[in-house]
Amino acid sequence: MFRGFYTLTSDMLTQQRRLNVISNNMANASTPGFKKDTLVTTTFDERLAIRTGSVDKSGKAPLGDVAMMRVADEKVTDYEQGNFDVTGRPLDAAIAGEGFFEIQVPSGGSVYTRNGSFTLDEEGYLYLQHIGRVLGTDGEPILLKTDKVMFERDGAIVYEETGGRLGKLKVVNFSDYSQLEKTGEGMFTNQNGANAYEVDLPDVRWKMFERSNVSAMDEMVAMITSQRALQSASEVLRMYDQLMQKAANEVGRI
Repeated sequence: MFRGFYTLTSDMLTQQRRLNVISNNMANASTPGFKKDTLVTTTFDERLAIRTGSVDKSGKAPLGDVAMMRVADEKVTDYEQGNFDVTGRPLDAAIAGEGFFEIQVPSGGSVYTRNGSFTLDEEGYLYLQHIGRVLGTDGEPILLKTDKVMFERDGAIVYEETGGRLGKLKVVNFSDYSQLEKTGEGMFTNQNGANAYEVDLPDVRWKMFERSNVSAMDEMVAMITSQRALQSASEVLRMYDQLMQKAANEVGRI
Protein backbone atom coordinates (compact mmCIF):
# COMPACT_ATOMS: atom_id res chain seq x y z
CA MET A 1 0.00 0.00 0.00
CA PHE A 2 2.83 2.41 0.81
CA ARG A 3 4.21 1.81 -2.67
CA GLY A 4 0.96 3.22 -4.01
CA PHE A 5 1.70 6.56 -2.34
CA TYR A 6 5.02 6.80 -4.18
CA THR A 7 3.46 5.81 -7.51
CA LEU A 8 0.53 8.20 -7.30
CA THR A 9 2.49 11.16 -5.95
CA SER A 10 5.19 10.82 -8.61
CA ASP A 11 2.51 10.59 -11.30
CA MET A 12 0.86 13.78 -10.04
CA LEU A 13 4.17 15.66 -10.09
CA THR A 14 4.97 14.35 -13.57
CA GLN A 15 1.56 15.32 -14.95
CA GLN A 16 1.92 18.81 -13.48
CA ARG A 17 5.26 19.26 -15.22
CA ARG A 18 3.77 17.94 -18.46
CA LEU A 19 0.97 20.49 -18.16
CA ASN A 20 3.56 23.26 -17.74
CA VAL A 21 5.27 22.19 -20.99
CA ILE A 22 1.95 21.95 -22.84
CA SER A 23 0.88 25.38 -21.56
CA ASN A 24 4.12 26.92 -22.85
CA ASN A 25 3.57 25.30 -26.25
CA MET A 26 0.05 26.67 -26.47
CA ALA A 27 1.17 30.14 -25.38
CA ASN A 28 3.64 30.17 -28.29
CA ALA A 29 1.37 28.63 -30.92
CA SER A 30 1.36 32.00 -32.72
CA THR A 31 5.07 32.77 -32.25
CA PRO A 32 6.81 32.60 -35.65
CA GLY A 33 9.48 29.90 -35.81
CA PHE A 34 8.69 28.48 -32.36
CA LYS A 35 9.53 24.78 -31.85
CA LYS A 36 7.37 22.75 -29.50
CA ASP A 37 8.65 20.75 -26.54
CA THR A 38 7.68 17.30 -25.29
CA LEU A 39 8.29 16.03 -21.76
CA VAL A 40 10.00 12.64 -21.66
CA THR A 41 9.47 10.54 -18.52
CA THR A 42 11.42 7.66 -17.05
CA THR A 43 11.05 5.15 -14.23
CA PHE A 44 12.87 5.46 -10.92
CA ASP A 45 13.89 2.93 -8.27
CA GLU A 46 13.26 -0.16 -10.40
CA ARG A 47 13.26 -3.49 -8.55
CA LEU A 48 13.18 -7.09 -9.70
CA ALA A 49 9.99 -8.96 -8.71
CA ILE A 50 10.48 -12.68 -8.00
CA ARG A 51 7.90 -15.42 -7.41
CA THR A 52 8.67 -17.97 -4.70
CA GLY A 53 6.79 -20.92 -3.20
CA SER A 54 4.88 -20.64 0.06
CA VAL A 55 6.88 -23.46 1.68
CA ASP A 56 9.78 -24.40 -0.60
CA LYS A 57 11.44 -21.12 -1.56
CA SER A 58 14.28 -22.65 -3.55
CA GLY A 59 12.54 -22.38 -6.92
CA LYS A 60 12.64 -18.64 -7.48
CA ALA A 61 11.22 -17.36 -10.77
CA PRO A 62 11.81 -13.75 -11.88
CA LEU A 63 8.64 -11.95 -12.99
CA GLY A 64 10.18 -8.73 -14.25
CA ASP A 65 11.14 -5.24 -13.13
CA VAL A 66 8.75 -3.19 -11.02
CA ALA A 67 9.14 0.61 -10.86
CA MET A 68 8.25 2.51 -7.71
CA MET A 69 7.98 5.90 -9.41
CA ARG A 70 7.70 7.60 -12.79
CA VAL A 71 9.45 10.95 -13.00
CA ALA A 72 10.16 13.67 -15.57
CA ASP A 73 13.43 13.02 -17.40
CA GLU A 74 13.94 15.86 -19.89
CA LYS A 75 12.26 18.18 -22.36
CA VAL A 76 12.81 17.27 -26.00
CA THR A 77 12.42 19.93 -28.68
CA ASP A 78 10.77 19.04 -31.98
CA TYR A 79 12.66 20.87 -34.76
CA GLU A 80 10.21 19.89 -37.50
CA GLN A 81 9.62 22.73 -39.94
CA GLY A 82 6.40 24.70 -39.53
CA ASN A 83 4.14 25.84 -42.34
CA PHE A 84 4.91 29.04 -44.24
CA ASP A 85 2.65 32.09 -44.20
CA VAL A 86 2.80 34.41 -47.21
CA THR A 87 2.78 37.94 -45.79
CA GLY A 88 3.78 40.13 -48.72
CA ARG A 89 5.99 42.20 -46.40
CA PRO A 90 9.35 42.99 -48.03
CA LEU A 91 11.49 42.24 -44.96
CA ASP A 92 9.97 38.86 -44.08
CA ALA A 93 12.00 35.73 -44.80
CA ALA A 94 11.72 32.01 -44.06
CA ILE A 95 14.21 29.16 -44.32
CA ALA A 96 13.14 26.03 -46.18
CA GLY A 97 14.98 23.04 -44.76
CA GLU A 98 17.58 23.16 -42.04
CA GLY A 99 19.21 26.27 -40.63
CA PHE A 100 18.67 29.26 -38.35
CA PHE A 101 19.04 33.02 -38.66
CA GLU A 102 21.74 34.47 -36.40
CA ILE A 103 20.74 37.50 -34.33
CA GLN A 104 23.12 39.78 -32.46
CA VAL A 105 21.70 40.59 -29.02
CA PRO A 106 22.42 43.93 -27.29
CA SER A 107 24.10 42.23 -24.33
CA GLY A 108 26.66 40.63 -26.65
CA GLY A 109 26.82 37.29 -28.38
CA SER A 110 24.26 35.72 -30.67
CA VAL A 111 21.02 33.80 -30.55
CA TYR A 112 19.52 31.64 -33.30
CA THR A 113 15.96 31.50 -34.55
CA ARG A 114 13.67 30.39 -37.37
CA ASN A 115 11.65 33.58 -36.92
CA GLY A 116 12.19 35.72 -40.03
CA SER A 117 9.59 38.41 -39.33
CA PHE A 118 12.11 41.25 -39.67
CA THR A 119 11.86 45.02 -39.62
CA LEU A 120 14.25 47.99 -39.58
CA ASP A 121 15.54 49.61 -36.40
CA GLU A 122 15.95 53.35 -35.94
CA GLU A 123 19.37 53.27 -37.63
CA GLY A 124 18.22 51.27 -40.64
CA TYR A 125 19.63 47.86 -39.66
CA LEU A 126 17.69 44.67 -40.36
CA TYR A 127 16.16 43.89 -37.00
CA LEU A 128 14.14 41.20 -35.21
CA GLN A 129 11.79 42.98 -32.83
CA HIS A 130 12.61 42.67 -29.12
CA ILE A 131 15.69 40.56 -29.92
CA GLY A 132 18.43 42.29 -31.92
CA ARG A 133 20.05 42.94 -35.29
CA VAL A 134 20.26 40.28 -37.99
CA LEU A 135 23.80 39.22 -38.91
CA GLY A 136 25.15 38.76 -42.41
CA THR A 137 27.71 36.31 -43.75
CA ASP A 138 30.46 38.83 -42.90
CA GLY A 139 29.53 38.51 -39.22
CA GLU A 140 28.24 42.10 -39.06
CA PRO A 141 24.68 43.46 -38.74
CA ILE A 142 23.02 44.05 -42.10
CA LEU A 143 22.52 47.76 -42.86
CA LEU A 144 19.70 48.43 -45.35
CA LYS A 145 18.34 51.95 -44.66
CA THR A 146 15.29 51.04 -46.79
CA ASP A 147 12.71 48.31 -47.19
CA LYS A 148 12.78 48.62 -51.00
CA VAL A 149 14.73 45.39 -51.22
CA MET A 150 14.43 41.80 -52.42
CA PHE A 151 15.69 38.61 -50.78
CA GLU A 152 17.14 36.06 -53.19
CA ARG A 153 16.93 32.31 -52.66
CA ASP A 154 20.54 32.09 -51.43
CA GLY A 155 19.91 34.77 -48.80
CA ALA A 156 21.41 37.69 -50.73
CA ILE A 157 19.64 41.04 -50.21
CA VAL A 158 19.55 43.44 -53.19
CA TYR A 159 17.99 46.80 -54.02
CA GLU A 160 14.58 46.32 -55.60
CA GLU A 161 15.22 48.85 -58.41
CA THR A 162 18.90 48.50 -59.27
CA GLY A 163 19.71 44.99 -58.08
CA GLY A 164 22.73 46.27 -56.18
CA ARG A 165 23.76 43.94 -53.40
CA LEU A 166 23.39 45.07 -49.78
CA GLY A 167 24.42 41.93 -47.93
CA LYS A 168 23.57 38.29 -47.39
CA LEU A 169 21.69 36.63 -44.56
CA LYS A 170 23.82 34.35 -42.43
CA VAL A 171 22.14 30.96 -42.10
CA VAL A 172 23.66 28.67 -39.47
CA ASN A 173 23.05 25.00 -38.77
CA PHE A 174 24.30 22.69 -36.02
CA SER A 175 25.84 19.24 -36.04
CA ASP A 176 24.31 18.42 -32.64
CA TYR A 177 20.94 19.97 -31.78
CA SER A 178 21.21 18.71 -28.21
CA GLN A 179 23.72 21.52 -27.65
CA LEU A 180 21.00 24.11 -28.27
CA GLU A 181 19.21 25.70 -25.34
CA LYS A 182 15.93 27.58 -25.53
CA THR A 183 15.88 31.12 -24.18
CA GLY A 184 12.29 32.15 -24.96
CA GLU A 185 10.37 33.65 -27.91
CA GLY A 186 11.65 30.93 -30.23
CA MET A 187 15.31 31.80 -29.61
CA PHE A 188 18.17 29.34 -29.06
CA THR A 189 21.71 29.67 -27.76
CA ASN A 190 24.50 27.33 -28.78
CA GLN A 191 26.42 25.79 -25.89
CA ASN A 192 29.35 24.66 -28.04
CA GLY A 193 30.93 26.97 -30.62
CA ALA A 194 32.37 24.07 -32.59
CA ASN A 195 28.84 22.75 -33.03
CA ALA A 196 27.82 25.53 -35.46
CA TYR A 197 28.55 25.82 -39.16
CA GLU A 198 27.38 28.20 -41.85
CA VAL A 199 25.06 26.88 -44.56
CA ASP A 200 26.65 27.63 -47.94
CA LEU A 201 23.50 27.36 -50.07
CA PRO A 202 20.46 28.12 -47.89
CA ASP A 203 16.94 28.10 -49.31
CA VAL A 204 15.47 31.46 -48.25
CA ARG A 205 11.85 32.28 -49.09
CA TRP A 206 11.02 35.97 -49.48
CA LYS A 207 7.89 37.69 -48.14
CA MET A 208 7.08 34.69 -45.93
CA PHE A 209 7.66 33.59 -42.39
CA GLU A 210 7.60 30.18 -40.75
CA ARG A 211 4.78 29.50 -38.36
CA SER A 212 5.15 27.65 -35.06
CA ASN A 213 5.09 23.85 -35.42
CA VAL A 214 2.66 23.64 -32.48
CA SER A 215 -0.69 22.05 -33.26
CA ALA A 216 -3.20 23.73 -30.94
CA MET A 217 -5.59 20.80 -31.33
CA ASP A 218 -2.95 18.20 -30.40
CA GLU A 219 -1.83 20.25 -27.41
CA MET A 220 -5.42 20.65 -26.23
CA VAL A 221 -5.96 16.88 -26.38
CA ALA A 222 -2.69 16.32 -24.50
CA MET A 223 -3.71 18.88 -21.88
CA ILE A 224 -7.10 17.22 -21.29
CA THR A 225 -5.43 13.80 -21.02
CA SER A 226 -2.89 15.07 -18.47
CA GLN A 227 -5.54 16.89 -16.46
CA ARG A 228 -7.66 13.73 -16.24
CA ALA A 229 -4.64 11.64 -15.24
CA LEU A 230 -3.79 14.21 -12.57
CA GLN A 231 -7.35 14.23 -11.22
CA SER A 232 -7.55 10.42 -11.20
CA ALA A 233 -4.26 10.11 -9.31
CA SER A 234 -5.46 12.72 -6.82
CA GLU A 235 -8.72 10.83 -6.19
CA VAL A 236 -7.01 7.46 -5.74
CA LEU A 237 -4.43 9.07 -3.42
CA ARG A 238 -7.28 10.42 -1.30
CA MET A 239 -8.75 6.90 -1.10
CA TYR A 240 -5.35 5.52 -0.01
CA ASP A 241 -5.20 8.14 2.71
CA GLN A 242 -8.66 7.20 3.98
CA LEU A 243 -7.73 3.49 4.02
CA MET A 244 -4.56 4.23 5.97
CA GLN A 245 -6.53 6.24 8.52
CA LYS A 246 -8.97 3.35 8.98
CA ALA A 247 -6.11 0.86 9.31
CA ALA A 248 -4.45 3.06 11.90
CA ASN A 249 -7.68 3.33 13.88
CA GLU A 250 -8.13 -0.46 13.83
CA VAL A 251 -4.58 -1.00 15.07
CA GLY A 252 -5.24 1.51 17.84
CA ARG A 253 -8.28 -0.43 19.01
CA ILE A 254 -6.34 -3.69 19.13
